[in-house]
Amino acid sequence: MAYLHREQRREMILQAAMQVALNEGFSAMTVRRIATEAQTSTGQVHHHFASSSHLKAEAFIRLMQQLDEIENQVSTANPLQRLSLLLGCENIEQIQPYLRLWNEAEVLIEQDEEIKRAYNIAMQDWHRSIMRMIDAGRVQGDFQFDGKSEDIAWRLIAFVCGLEGIYKLGLQGLNESDFKRHTEAMIQAELFKN
Repeated sequence: MAYLHREQRREMILQAAMQVALNEGFSAMTVRRIATEAQTSTGQVHHHFASSSHLKAEAFIRLMQQLDEIENQVSTANPLQRLSLLLGCENIEQIQPYLRLWNEAEVLIEQDEEIKRAYNIAMQDWHRSIMRMIDAGRVQGDFQFDGKSEDIAWRLIAFVCGLEGIYKLGLQGLNESDFKRHTEAMIQAELFKN
């Protein structure tokens, strides 16, 4: 293997970790597995990252930024459709591995402080994206509402996170189309007030 500068090797390890995370989840992200994928030694992984938790957290943050970039490339007709996409109502196959990883991170936040920190960063980024979309919709005249977009964004996030938790339980009468219908009703209630 050719000589790589410190930052190049670190990036190569991080990219390998991201690929493992996206394809197989956090549980597959062992130092040995990532070293194998990056074609380097486990010592190099430990040299570049303080712990496997730090590596997992950094890979998660990067992947959530990648998800944001992917969502930005999806064409939508209007701010309402864009907001629906950002809230997870659109079933786009390309983003499903990212959403599975998001759900896995949510479970791990009680066990791993680094994942909790990374999840917090990703949640703040998601909030900013939704807030920007709400503000853009207001400027374009698509949304008329009272209150702060910051508060509305948090309520919408809380709603979809709670609804997704119920959806994951597999309760009878709540399927993917119901998730979308309920979320769109919440958007209507929040953003279409006179």
